[in-house]
Amino acid sequence: MSRTRVLVEIAILVAMAFVLEFTFSFLPKMPQGGRIGISMLPLVVIAWRHGVVQGWIGGIVFGLLNLMLDGVLYHWGSFFLDYTIAFGLVGMTGFFKPLIKDHVIVFVGAIITAFLLRFVSTVLSGVLLFGEYAPEGESVWIYSIVYNTTYLLPALILTMIVGVPSYYAIKSIDRDNINEMY
Repeated sequence: MSRTRVLVEIAILVAMAFVLEFTFSFLPKMPQGGRIGISMLPLVVIAWRHGVVQGWIGGIVFGLLNLMLDGVLYHWGSFFLDYTIAFGLVGMTGFFKPLIKDHVIVFVGAIITAFLLRFVSTVLSGVLLFGEYAPEGESVWIYSIVYNTTYLLPALILTMIVGVPSYYAIKSIDRDNINEMY
């Protein structure tokens, strides 16, 4: 696949993630940020189809766009932990396809891994930057884990529901591209 085609595909998938994020903006936002949505699915697809580096780039670009859409920086560290690192880590799912047989279960595992990596980043953000919002006497770790689980777990479930049929569409596109090349 040509570099131009890869770049265009990544740009389209980042734009799709941005549109999905905007589409789900009708849902209430959490007090210190975060929302249920399926915007991470196109980012996983970037990493799945093109690897870790392109996945990192796509995730970071989306994180910056997400910040511009409706993000709020309560602290400068939030720029990294809640946006660039959190979405950039989604690119790590690019390790799955070349190392493990291409299968829908592996794709779902990549989605779960993407959410877990984002979860780690946002929990660290909660502990380091938003600990003051934890109720008195409650562990900041517990507070951050519960806070981030309340929107990331439903988003994960929704993304898996949409991701399984998407996997088969992606597989079909890959097969069609191979047929065109020969």
